[in-house]
Amino acid sequence: MQRPLIARLLSPTPSRSPALLPLCPQLCVSLNASRRASSLAHKLGWATTARRRSEPRTLPSHGFDMIDDTQLLEEEGLPEYDYHHFYPVRLGEIFNDRFQTVAKLGYGSSSTIWLARDLQEHQYVALKIYIHNSAQHRELPFYEKLSKASPSRHIGAENIRKLLGSFKVNSPFGTHIVLVLQASQMSLRDMDTVFMQGRGFNENFVKSAIKELLQALDFLHSKVQVVHTDIHPGNLLLGIEDDSLFRTLEDTEMTNPVPRKKVFDRTIYSSRLMKPKVGPLLLSDFGEARLGPGPHAGDIMPIMYRAPETLLWIQWSYTVDIWSVGLTAWDLLEGKTLFSARNADGSFSDGVHFSELIAALGPPPRDLLNRHHERALEYWDENGNWGGFVPVPSEKTLDAAETKLKDKTKFLRFMRRVLAWDPKMRPTAKELMTDPWLLEEA
Repeated sequence: MQRPLIARLLSPTPSRSPALLPLCPQLCVSLNASRRASSLAHKLGWATTARRRSEPRTLPSHGFDMIDDTQLLEEEGLPEYDYHHFYPVRLGEIFNDRFQTVAKLGYGSSSTIWLARDLQEHQYVALKIYIHNSAQHRELPFYEKLSKASPSRHIGAENIRKLLGSFKVNSPFGTHIVLVLQASQMSLRDMDTVFMQGRGFNENFVKSAIKELLQALDFLHSKVQVVHTDIHPGNLLLGIEDDSLFRTLEDTEMTNPVPRKKVFDRTIYSSRLMKPKVGPLLLSDFGEARLGPGPHAGDIMPIMYRAPETLLWIQWSYTVDIWSVGLTAWDLLEGKTLFSARNADGSFSDGVHFSELIAALGPPPRDLLNRHHERALEYWDENGNWGGFVPVPSEKTLDAAETKLKDKTKFLRFMRRVLAWDPKMRPTAKELMTDPWLLEEA
């Protein structure tokens, strides 16, 4: 029986398998089914028997540090931050007459994430509260499609973060979609930053993480037919085996409330850190997911993670996720990205990105360049030779860049499989599960 992911980093003894919420259609609610902030219990049919409602707690109104209003805090530091777009959440606020926020878990360019206590079901959930001007909401359609593939006995279904419901809430600036999600621990990126000081994880931990990620992707690709497009350590979360961690988090907020600042009509809170406990890996954040195998087109993926076909403006499919698996494995092991895609002044450059790909992987096949000849001619000549206006950093080979492993042979062979220039040459998630590097204990 496979041990939960974090056990391989923190626990010296085996632990029991994680008990996760089942995937089932009743737990996924469409946006159209929730036109106003009405009773989510009625929408989901959760309350089949009368249960005594938990009493909300009164969170502290003093005893916390106030941050100077000239200092940017959390989401305020985002390049395109506009406070009008974000819902002004208050700790202790009750949403939908049911969910009381007890801690801030994180933030992103399009949402903030909060730990909440479900006063009706006596459990903890995560509320993902979107900005009001989300141009195109892809996460709910993904979960609707996921519900049609459930229940599933596929092992990878347990590595997908579950949607429990959704509703809308109004602010003075607009209407915000709120997703009620399976509560989880921090991301692997945050774990590396906070607990590993950005040095990356040990090899066995990385192998475990990649195995569980591949399980999730095999389920998404083969059963649900979805391309995630945004796989990186920040979207890989630790699940939980019990809610004791969240109870501790809530109790800590009562006795030692987080620092915060007051800005205009709102309070901006610091996120609450938690020490990781045993739990499975959960693939999260399907806000950029594409439904169906494609082929799809258009810009996707974080810039430093972009696959060659996206840089060459070629149509793409599931194999972009396989490319991301390789770069995620590298990030988790090395504690840094393989490609910078940046000029000396820090600006992003496709030319620099291509030059780094050539250094690490060798030149691209002519057949790939011919699939979008006009785009390729911006960087290569008619014969497929690199134009040279951006020098190839010949010292940045895969072998030279990998610095942590004593025996790197199998790992680099794995990397070359997943980072094939031609997407047709990349293995599937299922095929990668039996890769020699992943099967060998370090």
